[in-house]
Amino acid sequence: MATPRPELLSPGEDEEESARGLLYEAYNELQRLAAELGGAAVPAPAVVVVGHQTDGKSALVEALMGFQFNHVGGGTKTRRPIALHLRFNPRCHSPNCRLLAGSGEGDAEDDAGAADRAMPLADIQAYIEAENKRLENDPSQFSAKEIIIRIEYKHCPNLTIIDTPGLILAAPGRKNRVLQSQACAVEALVHAKIQHKETIILCLEDCSDWSNATTRRVVMQVDPDLARTVLVSTKLDTKIPQFARASDVEVFLHPPTCVLDGSLLGDSPFFTSVPSGRVGSCHEAVFRSNEEFKKV
Repeated sequence: MATPRPELLSPGEDEEESARGLLYEAYNELQRLAAELGGAAVPAPAVVVVGHQTDGKSALVEALMGFQFNHVGGGTKTRRPIALHLRFNPRCHSPNCRLLAGSGEGDAEDDAGAADRAMPLADIQAYIEAENKRLENDPSQFSAKEIIIRIEYKHCPNLTIIDTPGLILAAPGRKNRVLQSQACAVEALVHAKIQHKETIILCLEDCSDWSNATTRRVVMQVDPDLARTVLVSTKLDTKIPQFARASDVEVFLHPPTCVLDGSLLGDSPFFTSVPSGRVGSCHEAVFRSNEEFKKV
């Protein structure tokens, strides 16, 4: 049987891949020099991802990293913030993960068994899912204590990404008091994560009308001018059919300042469309490997 040839990159893709690799290697060299000279390490950018339930936060984070790690889907799938310390390593052809002890105030979870040790990606996924299920049956429902994961991978940028629990839109009325209480708890948790001035806020919106953007209102309570906020409209492929006229699409893609007030970081929103489907060997899986997922 003939051995399949590796897929070749186009000249443009090859140049882009090489340039990205040189940039990441330069950052790693800068860190090494800082350590040798006894200085402080150059901090990697920290990005906090904020959005409502089912806005596609975890799916977007996975697309940025180039591999799947979390439990995504409808409803609440993230009940503890997940801090991902990413480091570019061209020698890691598969994600090299270490699960570290969580950090937070006033939490009773015992992470001693998972503290600072290398774990296969499947075990990381199982740990996150187990924590979500545990908190689902806990009176608090959510925890501010982070699950901290250090990852080295050939497709990772030098970056820290914090995936937060999804904000909850609770209906009014006394019968919804439990959900309203949970919504307040999650909003307070998110506010605490985005209040640090050095962090960049990735504000996700799943809407076709910027005047109804609910996540932005929460973010503006902490960053009123959106000066350190990147606005991202997710699931673009599902929104285009909702517009009746080309002018409506134009307003959505290039909103006027009267609609998006403030000095938005990046000057305009970004738009994403992440392929659906999970990686795995079962018959429900769409992708057989993370390499296949990344190519899509």
